Amino acid sequence: MDRIELRTLSRSLKDSKMKLTVELVRKGATILAEPCQTCGGVQVRYHGKTYCTSHDDLSAVLLERDVSFDSVVAGLRQLLLSKVTESMSLLEREKDSAKQDALISLVTKYYDLLQKLPQK
Repeated sequence: MDRIELRTLSRSLKDSKMKLTVELVRKGATILAEPCQTCGGVQVRYHGKTYCTSHDDLSAVLLERDVSFDSVVAGLRQLLLSKVTESMSLLEREKDSAKQDALISLVTKYYDLLQKLPQK
């Protein structure tokens, strides 16, 4: 690679890091006054962890999903509703009374779990 290509690549990487840093700040990260002890780069604190904008992989940090009680409850509610619907469909087609009983028991358990979830 010649010098122009290296400069262009370097500028592109810096722009990419800057965009990732801005995105982290939008999501609540705080830019720290202290520079990175390793490289002197700008540091940000996000979800209690400190990252260097120069050498840490900020794209991986952005890919992490926020896990909260509300998001877990919402996911569980969706899963249970899906399972109730699926089980009811199976129950409707089932001819064997023992299997019907098992499906009814399963639907009842799903329903009971749904009732125990906090309502929003």
